[in-house]
Amino acid sequence: MSITQKNQIALIFIFALVLVSSDLLWAQKEFILWERAVLEKAKQNSDTSLDLPEMVKLKKEADEALQTGPFSVVHKKQLPSSGDIHDYTSMGPYWWPDPEKEDGLPYIRRDGEVNPEFYDYKDHNEIGALMKSLYTLSQAYYFFENEQYAQYAIQLINTWFLDSATLMNPNLNYAQRIPGRTEGRGIGIIDTRRMAVLPDILKVLSASEHWDKGIDKGMTDWLAAYVSWLVNSKHGKDEAVHGNNHTTWYFAQTIPLTLYLGQTERADSLAKAGLPLILEEMIEQDGSQPAELARTISWNYSSMNLLAIMYYAQACEKVGINIWDTVNEKGGSIQKGMDFLFNYTKAKNEWPYKQIKPLKPELIKDQLNTAAYEFGNKKYKKAADQMISEDTEFSYWDLVNFKQMRK
Repeated sequence: MSITQKNQIALIFIFALVLVSSDLLWAQKEFILWERAVLEKAKQNSDTSLDLPEMVKLKKEADEALQTGPFSVVHKKQLPSSGDIHDYTSMGPYWWPDPEKEDGLPYIRRDGEVNPEFYDYKDHNEIGALMKSLYTLSQAYYFFENEQYAQYAIQLINTWFLDSATLMNPNLNYAQRIPGRTEGRGIGIIDTRRMAVLPDILKVLSASEHWDKGIDKGMTDWLAAYVSWLVNSKHGKDEAVHGNNHTTWYFAQTIPLTLYLGQTERADSLAKAGLPLILEEMIEQDGSQPAELARTISWNYSSMNLLAIMYYAQACEKVGINIWDTVNEKGGSIQKGMDFLFNYTKAKNEWPYKQIKPLKPELIKDQLNTAAYEFGNKKYKKAADQMISEDTEFSYWDLVNFKQMRK
């Protein structure tokens, strides 16, 4: 089957998605990307000693998060072409003024090299900081049961998503603009990829005394509008079939959000739409990801896309589709993708592909933990544990050993 045929199949699935009412919610929302059994075991282990290095790290990170923000799209100075400050806007990071043109327009691409102008667009940095703070605060609330962490996380959520003075409109029409070329692209959807774990964050925070029906309904309404935009907009349809990590993160983000809303038919359609584009196309027989190896920071992109593939696989499980052991027509699989990168964490194996930035093995730490759990492979867990350092963020996986995390 050609990639064109596969794209057509994917588009048929997307266009056939059922419009499900945002009022349909699970009676009991479950974790989607966080593994409940492992999380509960990690909490049991932490309860026996709050002096564990991992808990000390989490408290330090959470206390620092209390000093961040609040974050908002209204902090920017560059208005999108809509003129509405509530519309998220960002610039493509690898686009630079053309030195051959007096005005530099249209900008030209230099892959892997970030134009400093990119940082003038504050929304990208703000949403990244928001999601990092929400992750840390929700984890701290879960482990320490300290309402202070939940209260501030909910305040951050209210500022970014709900307060009429500071909220982000539920679209990415003006994300990753390129001066002289376009005011926004489907590619910009990758800016919000960390929202894939937002449903699990919200589940944890919903247990707080500071969570109320207004916040719950407000987030349900916002996410319903955002999911509708992701599925029905031209940008969303373009990103779904774009290829490489952009397509993977589209589905890795959209399916969990859809599941959170209780739109199970839509989630099922999205999961099936992603199969030919992700599982069949992206991993070769040797486990390599050619589209990511072609980049100038190939380790970063290969690890990032593998994480998205794993998120996609976890979300697929929630609609009864198990792809962890599936082997594609080329002989590739998720485990082979993991093994390919794992082999280069060994000192004797030097990464032979283009990498213009320092190679950081810890970029596959989360993937190794997930793979250890899904495939029952002790070597993955051992490698992940060896990557724990002051430079890596707290992870609940760090609190369990291999025996405790086995399915």
